[in-house]
Amino acid sequence: MKLVSIKIDNIRSHVKTEVRFSDGFNCLVGGLGQGKSSVLYAFDFVLFGDPLGRSYEYLLREDAEEGKISANFVHNRKTYKIQRALKRGTNSIGQDIDQLKLFQDGKLIASNKNDAVTEELKIITGLDKNIFRELVWVRQEHLKQLIDTTPRQRQKKIDDLFGLSDYENAWSVLQLFQRTYEVEKNVLERDADVIRINKLEDNYCKAVEDFSLTVSQLEDAKTKLAKADSLLADAAAHLESLELLRKTTETLQRKDVQLQTNLNNIKRRFCELNEQNVINNKRLEEQKLQIKRMEKQKKLQLESIEKE
Repeated sequence: MKLVSIKIDNIRSHVKTEVRFSDGFNCLVGGLGQGKSSVLYAFDFVLFGDPLGRSYEYLLREDAEEGKISANFVHNRKTYKIQRALKRGTNSIGQDIDQLKLFQDGKLIASNKNDAVTEELKIITGLDKNIFRELVWVRQEHLKQLIDTTPRQRQKKIDDLFGLSDYENAWSVLQLFQRTYEVEKNVLERDADVIRINKLEDNYCKAVEDFSLTVSQLEDAKTKLAKADSLLADAAAHLESLELLRKTTETLQRKDVQLQTNLNNIKRRFCELNEQNVINNKRLEEQKLQIKRMEKQKKLQLESIEKE
């Protein structure tokens, strides 16, 4: 997180101030009461929204009805702006929730709810209020106290701040369970019933392997059965087509016999007509026409048979 600028309106000694920060080390320089600490108080408030004490009396300028702070910062190549405001009421000073806003790259992502803005800001930056106030920003009145403490007290404060003491307590409890576990383990390792368990486990593992093998073989059998069913279906379909072809062939054969019979009859009739032709030319011509018609009919029937 890199702070770019902070604007302060009616906060402590600042009426309207903008502070810009450059890359690298930045230092606020000024005499006593010139507003150096006020910039830090303002930055703490705009980040977390909670007062350092019980109220915001220390923050809002005495003669002002409202105050406003906005900060611009860059984090993970994205630009953010957060703004908060204070408003003086009849008996107290509180946040002006209507002016509480958090922007990301110029787009509003949270507003009007202190918990929502604070949680979103913590997700973005990873800043924890307690760690920030105790380690990142050490207030003037706490600096001497932190320096004067013994290393052991300083370490305890850091442990409490990060919750490391909880881990130490948990580790002590775990060590007790570990010792109990080791005792139980030694007793069980010498127990005859437990020793037999190893053999049972081996038998169980072998049974599981056999079962897995049987399941695998069953799956292979299912695959082969499905393949056989497919081949059987193909063979049945082929047999059905052959049966249809047989029936069609028999029908054609019957038609062929019928046609041969018809052809013989026509030939016999043709001979009779030739004999009559000798006797009567006129009748012969008529018979010839009839023969042509019959031949034409025969041809049509033959063509029809060939097409079938």
